[in-house]
Amino acid sequence: MTTSIRADMARPKAQEIVDRVVELRPWFREHQAVAERQRRIPQESIERLDAAGVFGLTTPKRFGGADFTTRELHDIFRALGSGCGATAWMVWAAAGGNLWSFAFDADVVAPVYEAPWVGNRTFAVGGTSRRMAGTARQVDGGWMIEGAWPFSTGSVHASHGYLAVFYDDTDNAKVGMVLVPKESLVARDDWDAMGMAATGSQTVATDGELFVPDAHFSTPKRLTERIIELTERGEGPRRGGLARSLVTGAGVALGMADHALEVFLGAVGKRSIPYSPYAKQADAPITHLTVGRGHTQIRAAAAVADAAVARLDQWEAEETEPSEYDTLQLHTDVAYIWDECSSAVETLFRASGASAITKRQPLQLIARNCRAGSLHAAHGIDTWTENIGRALCGVEAESSAGVLERRS
Repeated sequence: MTTSIRADMARPKAQEIVDRVVELRPWFREHQAVAERQRRIPQESIERLDAAGVFGLTTPKRFGGADFTTRELHDIFRALGSGCGATAWMVWAAAGGNLWSFAFDADVVAPVYEAPWVGNRTFAVGGTSRRMAGTARQVDGGWMIEGAWPFSTGSVHASHGYLAVFYDDTDNAKVGMVLVPKESLVARDDWDAMGMAATGSQTVATDGELFVPDAHFSTPKRLTERIIELTERGEGPRRGGLARSLVTGAGVALGMADHALEVFLGAVGKRSIPYSPYAKQADAPITHLTVGRGHTQIRAAAAVADAAVARLDQWEAEETEPSEYDTLQLHTDVAYIWDECSSAVETLFRASGASAITKRQPLQLIARNCRAGSLHAAHGIDTWTENIGRALCGVEAESSAGVLERRS
């Protein structure tokens, strides 16, 4: 069995990654519009991210991953988000696929991480419903899978994908994940969105049925068991699961909000307010209210993020997992962060005048990207505030869950 463990590799410090991302920030800002037109992250940006070590953020540490704390990951994603929200989203979403690497034996996963590659190694997609997943039927030595998986963020630049498949026609609890080379899938050039257009979140599909060996099939139950096994040996991921991924990803929203406020403040001393007595927007009381409101919203969102990050790092230090209620609260916190950041950016955009709608101005793109991120199902403010309210009222209800949140 292959047991190539790369624990002796020199790993970068989190601050080194942040510093490299900050150095790249002018490049990403300059190429945001290019990325949107291409509907994917430009290859040169991928190469720069790879050279900066960004794609190793959540690679399992037994394969040379950085093993950063929640705080460190959150700060890196915030720095990325302040350069280009779509780029940051793609990196964050693709990084989440690495969690599934713990569900498979080392000799299956090692080739994914040890082969030469520039960009993210894996992506993961599907599982919240049959519409978002494929199907699988068991055969000798493996499984025949078939289907189409929409919103496959990270698939453009990855070498392998984790695809959710239902393996029972009637039981929605029977869902698993298969690891397949991306070259065995058909990419549909169908991603054309009003926001996050540059993420390249295309649909991937099989061409008929595709054989997947048994060793490349796993389940949420097996993932949980493997994580426990590896954690006992000091080789597991940090605690928190999907909730931790969402909390770190909230840094993307905060980074975009940071950029939007910077853009707005950079123009208030140059722009007038037509049909008003103010030759400079900076002199108008309404501008002070707008800036104060946006600034306060961003600070409030950041304070919620800081509290969530601190709790996750505390649980990690105490070697405990968040409870079911804790996880629900973290989901709600993330939805709040995205909603507040999106609202703050929209407020700044609306106060920027008619010229802000031109595509050469960055604020309109930031606003569209941040709003698109806030509309993701995992970030829906109405859904998650209802969920936490229901729990506080003591009302039990079964709701749909993604494949990472299932335990059997």
